[in-house]
Amino acid sequence: METKCRLAIDRFKMLSRGDRIIVGLSGGADSCAMLHFLCSLRDEYALELKAIHVNHMIRGEEARRDADFAREFCQKLCVAFELYTADVPAIAAEKGIGWEQCGREIRYGLFEKAAGEWNAKIATAHTLSDSVETVFFHMIRGCSLNGLKGIPPVRGNIIRPLILCQRSDIESYCAGHGIRYMTDSTNLSTDYARNKIRLRLLPLMRELNPSVVEAIGRLSESAGSDDAFLCELADEVAEAYFKTGDADRLIQSRRPVMSRALMAICREKLHICPEQRHIYEMMACIDRKEGSVNLPGDHLFLIRQNRIFFTDQSHLSQKASLFENWRADFQPGEIITPSGQTIILRIIDKNKYDELCEKEKTAGKDKKVFKNCIDYDIIKKAGFRFRSEGDRFSRAGRGVSKSLKKLFNEEKIPVEIRHLVPLLESDGMIAWICGIGAAEQFKVTGATRLVLYINADLRDITNQGGILND
Repeated sequence: METKCRLAIDRFKMLSRGDRIIVGLSGGADSCAMLHFLCSLRDEYALELKAIHVNHMIRGEEARRDADFAREFCQKLCVAFELYTADVPAIAAEKGIGWEQCGREIRYGLFEKAAGEWNAKIATAHTLSDSVETVFFHMIRGCSLNGLKGIPPVRGNIIRPLILCQRSDIESYCAGHGIRYMTDSTNLSTDYARNKIRLRLLPLMRELNPSVVEAIGRLSESAGSDDAFLCELADEVAEAYFKTGDADRLIQSRRPVMSRALMAICREKLHICPEQRHIYEMMACIDRKEGSVNLPGDHLFLIRQNRIFFTDQSHLSQKASLFENWRADFQPGEIITPSGQTIILRIIDKNKYDELCEKEKTAGKDKKVFKNCIDYDIIKKAGFRFRSEGDRFSRAGRGVSKSLKKLFNEEKIPVEIRHLVPLLESDGMIAWICGIGAAEQFKVTGATRLVLYINADLRDITNQGGILND
């Protein structure tokens, strides 16, 4: 066991000299062996150790016995000890979740709190055997490549020194060092799915392959490596969407990358974790180039042609009538619309405008400066508002007047956000529309002296959904 633990510590860079470690100590063989082993490294790594035991109030006198044992075990090893008690059955009933899930949430919550207060890492006693059980558990429920990775050796500030060890290694270590430990009677009950895997499924698998644990361990390592590579590609696709709003890379990506990119967007920007069915539904919409998907947390995925939006349903459900009377007088600086969008207004001279346009041309970028700049010299009685019945617009360079409805259709702007698109009106004429650009009558010309640069983007309208702002 010592050799495998040292291999895990070195391979996954679990420890540094001077680390403080919060040790989750149940009193069972795994956690007792782990704490004993970490104690043997105290001088080598200058470690400070503290053990935490949680009484879940499930097993009555047996649980109190385990708590007393854990305290005495720590005293013998000269390790600081803290005991916490949580009524898991009552809390689980209140939350409507299972005892196992509730106990896990409570334990990790206590570990994280203690680690934060002590600036420490957290060591849990998960083994290769636990990881293999987790893989089977995920497979039975239906999982992606990510589910085959099992339990990660390191996750944030959590380390698992026993992750390369099997239970037989732990038991041999305890026997060799004369370590006593407690046995949780619930581990022998087949009422829990994980116990059924351990007590029934794995013995059958060993009949087919006595080395099934090692075999599944290799599968997990391979799956983890492949998944990490695909996630790197997906992160690049998601980042391109975050920065430019251009969905082409996302739409054109292969499905393994697309699914992970969609998951990354939801996780990192919306702070939600969609189910696999949500990912499949979003990819189906992308295939059709239209559609919407209701996501957790009242969020919404929308696609119209090649435009993809993530936003908040309550945000979009607000009726246009709530905004039709909004007006904001024009003035340089910042203007915040009722939807939460920030519009930044800057006045620059014509030379600066020409310089910015040339930079865009050289870089081969979209003509954002041209689209969002208008002739400041001719602005009169100006203000921002949303669309109104009968609005018409003549885009710079086109010279053709169109209704806003027709223009929005051509630009494939989703119906759901059209009532939130701001425009600048000057002396009764529309001078600029967010996402579309300047009007022909207000475009910058050779006679222009001062230029109004309107820094705003159509994607900003969905900022309440979290896609641009955390």
